[in-house]
Amino acid sequence: MIAIMEASPIQASDAIGRSFYSSKVLEFLNSEADLIVGRLSKHHVAFHAAAEAEQIRAWVREIEILRQTFEMVGVRSHEWSILLETPLLRLGKRMDAVVLMPGIVAVVEFKIGESSYRTAHCVQTERYALSLQDFHEASQSRLVVPILCAENAEPQSLDLSARNGSVGLQRTNRDTLADALIELESLIDERAQKLDALSFDLSPYRPTPTIIEAAQALYAGHRIADISRGDAADSELQEAAHILRTIVREAETSRQKVVCFVTGAPGAGKTLLGLDLAIKSRSNSQSGALLSGNRPLVHVLTEALAADCAARTGVSKAQAKYEADAAIQNLLGYLKEHTDGATPPENVIIFDEAQRAWNEEVGQKLMGRPTSEPALFLDILDRLDWSCLVCLVGPGQEINRGEGGLALWGEALAQSAESGSAWKIIAAPQAIDGDPSVSGAGLADCGTLDRSQLHSEPGLHLANGVRAYRNPLHGDWVAALLDGQIEKAKSISARMASPPAVITRDLRSAKAWLSEYRRGGRSVGLLTSSGAVRLVGEGVPPAPRSDDLTTIGHWFLKP
Repeated sequence: MIAIMEASPIQASDAIGRSFYSSKVLEFLNSEADLIVGRLSKHHVAFHAAAEAEQIRAWVREIEILRQTFEMVGVRSHEWSILLETPLLRLGKRMDAVVLMPGIVAVVEFKIGESSYRTAHCVQTERYALSLQDFHEASQSRLVVPILCAENAEPQSLDLSARNGSVGLQRTNRDTLADALIELESLIDERAQKLDALSFDLSPYRPTPTIIEAAQALYAGHRIADISRGDAADSELQEAAHILRTIVREAETSRQKVVCFVTGAPGAGKTLLGLDLAIKSRSNSQSGALLSGNRPLVHVLTEALAADCAARTGVSKAQAKYEADAAIQNLLGYLKEHTDGATPPENVIIFDEAQRAWNEEVGQKLMGRPTSEPALFLDILDRLDWSCLVCLVGPGQEINRGEGGLALWGEALAQSAESGSAWKIIAAPQAIDGDPSVSGAGLADCGTLDRSQLHSEPGLHLANGVRAYRNPLHGDWVAALLDGQIEKAKSISARMASPPAVITRDLRSAKAWLSEYRRGGRSVGLLTSSGAVRLVGEGVPPAPRSDDLTTIGHWFLKP
């Protein structure tokens, strides 16, 4: 892929960035093609055993097309910059070419020998451009334009109109690539801050992985720091991960029973933190597991981990699935297996969405005994000579009847202490005294727990979101709207670069809007009422049930 950007003077020989080659366009035109291919090949062999002949032939042809293109554009392109084979590290891909013009980043993906614009190639090119637009600091203040160059395809008309702050995919061939760049000149912003190739190369690139991508990276042996964005939210996550690992080591060394409470807003990374601890515990001397009552989440994550592990290591899918199932388990299944005296094999248990633990009445219905979920967990883990229970806590006790929140945990811990089994309790301050925006009532609100048992650890609270990378204010706007704080929501909305929501009563308009946003492989969907049977006539099928795991897994994991 090729990106064109505006640049200050830089010599290709001076570049120390990530791209295999970068220079001003004038220097590119004056350099021998063999020298450029040599530079590309030298970098390529660092990633592959050899520079394959097919790849070298593609580079030679790309360079020929680019030379022809810049000659057609003329002398005005000489001060632009060009980068070849620019990596997008988290995607594990490289862009063929990037061209920098004042205020514009053009991403060019070449398909040498192709005579059509394949859908997969279109999605690939758009995804590269969107990755820069969303996550690359230098590109976020510029117009990012995806250009697919299928060498022998029929010419298509160009449409450079910007919608929602971006320009759609431009389909070109070897002869019309120059037309696209010439058309782009009308969008050049001479007031834009100068950006040279090296500055572009070294600008921070901070993608946010999905929970599936993050789980696969952790399972493959990476650290949270390896998949982080390098911002305040990541610093919090890394500190919390370090604190939890230290607590687990100390619990093992001193043969203690410890329970931790981690708090955070939705999207703050609590589940990611739990996955990290569960997977790292299994790779160390301890044995750990993440438990979730969300069956679809457990299914999707274990299927994704198993498929990735099998492809990466060559083990059988069945063996990979067996190991993934041990790391991420269904919460109710775990309780039913170990309630009747069986000692669990895991010393480290992470309870996702622990604020939703059910009370004695629900325990009677689900387990056949009038025991709350927190009391069951403490009883099961008390059979081990040491254990660490990590409770991940977020807002939302009111979702179902019978969910007692943190006060229910306080009661169970107080009862455990009275029976002679005192747990060491380490909790975020918000979990101890409660916080309406995070955990609701706190552990101490039960009224029976001895506060001397409580050890406050501020590092176990995650205050920054890692999910809302495009608009960090969006979560605040939603919360204000749902709380009926209309003036506050209005104030937050006024600070956003784009409207937080759009409203329509026309399903076709909604579908068209969603289709526009799903470029580059982005997922979109419709949230419907379970009773919305009339939507079948509109082509919207009933949503799968929560126990229809195969269908759910297919939706999340397939293209």
